[in-house]
Amino acid sequence: MAICKICGQKYGRWTTPVSAHGVCGDCFEAELSNEREADEQQKEDVPPAPLAQETPVTATKPIVPIRWSSFLPRSRSKMVFALVMFCYCWAISSFISAWRYAAHVRSPPRAFYLRGDVADVVALLLVAPVIESLILIGVIELLRRAHAPEIAQVLVAAIFISELHVWPWWPHGFIVLPAFCIMAASYLYWRRISWKQAFWVIVWIHALNNVIPAVNAIGRAMRHA
Repeated sequence: MAICKICGQKYGRWTTPVSAHGVCGDCFEAELSNEREADEQQKEDVPPAPLAQETPVTATKPIVPIRWSSFLPRSRSKMVFALVMFCYCWAISSFISAWRYAAHVRSPPRAFYLRGDVADVVALLLVAPVIESLILIGVIELLRRAHAPEIAQVLVAAIFISELHVWPWWPHGFIVLPAFCIMAASYLYWRRISWKQAFWVIVWIHALNNVIPAVNAIGRAMRHA
């Protein structure tokens, strides 16, 4: 028999656990219960670890602003540049023409259409691109001498040359206005390298724009031959 260190009662050593260390079974069980309650209380007091928040996929993608240079071809070839600008010109002009049909604007008179002979084709593909490009450049250079901003140079020059296309059908001036804006901007873009290169670039753009009207004029002449 042994005497418990806590309660002072006699207990049998052979009936208590070895880890009791001189206490009876009841006191040993009471100590274990107190330790379990203390551990559980400590676990409740500790705050849970924060969960890692999932970052939305869209939040990781930076917002890239749209720049005017995004619409320019990556190639430094003048012919590629002229071809891309021609596509822009023709797409915008076709869009305006579609709105003209939707708005029921009167159709062009007979004097608006070309006869489709050799003189008309040469005028469309050679004479008009060269002369009108020179006029466009002249207006831009005058505005440059006056220290006008580039946006004013583009708009004024395009409006000036578009007014030459209002006869004999005034909607034609509005249809070709975006194309001349693109040509004027193209001239300013290439003028940083050389005004001669800029001149030939806009001549090519203008000539490409006149290819389809020239083909239409030839087809019209062949139908009425």
